Amino acid sequence: MDEFRPKPWLTPAQQVQHLESEGIKFELTSKDDAERYLEKNNNFFRINLFRKGFPTYVGGPNDGLFINLDFGMLRDLAIIDYEFRQVLLSISIDVEHFSKLQLLRFLEAHQDDGYSIVEKYISSKDQKLDNGKTVNLVKSEINRGANGCYTNQIIADYPSYRYPVWAFVELIPFGTFNNYLLYVAKRYRDKKLQSRFYQLQSVKALRNACGHNNCIIDDLKGGDPSYQIGRNVKNALRAVGYSDITLSTKLSNDRIQQIATTLYLHHLIASPGVVAAKGVQLHQSVNRMYRNAQYYDKNDPVKSSFSFFKGMVDAWYPIV
Repeated sequence: MDEFRPKPWLTPAQQVQHLESEGIKFELTSKDDAERYLEKNNNFFRINLFRKGFPTYVGGPNDGLFINLDFGMLRDLAIIDYEFRQVLLSISIDVEHFSKLQLLRFLEAHQDDGYSIVEKYISSKDQKLDNGKTVNLVKSEINRGANGCYTNQIIADYPSYRYPVWAFVELIPFGTFNNYLLYVAKRYRDKKLQSRFYQLQSVKALRNACGHNNCIIDDLKGGDPSYQIGRNVKNALRAVGYSDITLSTKLSNDRIQQIATTLYLHHLIASPGVVAAKGVQLHQSVNRMYRNAQYYDKNDPVKSSFSFFKGMVDAWYPIV
């Protein structure tokens, strides 16, 4: 077993020295400006994450050092990531809202009374513990909001967990809502609704990353995806004009796959006004990606990913 060696706490000046020792240049941004940025705008760990997308020398006197990487590029990507993350968080919240609305319309069309299918779902979540006691995870989630000012009145209005579905979906988190949607899809044997569950899983993963302020474009290289993207989303991307080779490369990255699924679903189910408003923000975000496009002329994963994002935004959020 390797011995654990804690890393030292570096001052901004020492952080700049460390980055320089790795071959990172300070031509686009001076060392003094980099120190101020690391002290007041971003932390060393986060800015370091964006190095993953750049190549290093293999062999020779510069082995392991970064090739043509400037601190200004790392700072530029961090800003792009922040702005893109903000609009994607808002878009994922939109998707959650309109997915709830669509589920209510689905149950209304099937003449559900709005109560029984909620009661059956909650009962299905009973779990017996080793000590013989029974717990219910959905009830536990709801109980956590009993003293909160945003949900306490809804909970109080419906004692004994006898919620109508229109109240129930406002009490549960996104993950539980999606699980409930799958439960409804299976009870009604609706394949379209079941497909929506898998799309929403991608939206939820992206929403969680954005909500927890994780970097989302620090690794845009191809890889081995956790899941295959839905057929409907892939066909829509083909209609945008992407080749199967491009889709195979880009959709092998989980992050890009989740972003594509979220944008596809949003432009499909959100109201025209919401789509138009978020389209303005998305175009602003894409324009920011291209402000310093020349930085990434020799970095295909970044350059081609920006082009991929732009293609989706141009096709699904046209400027009117």
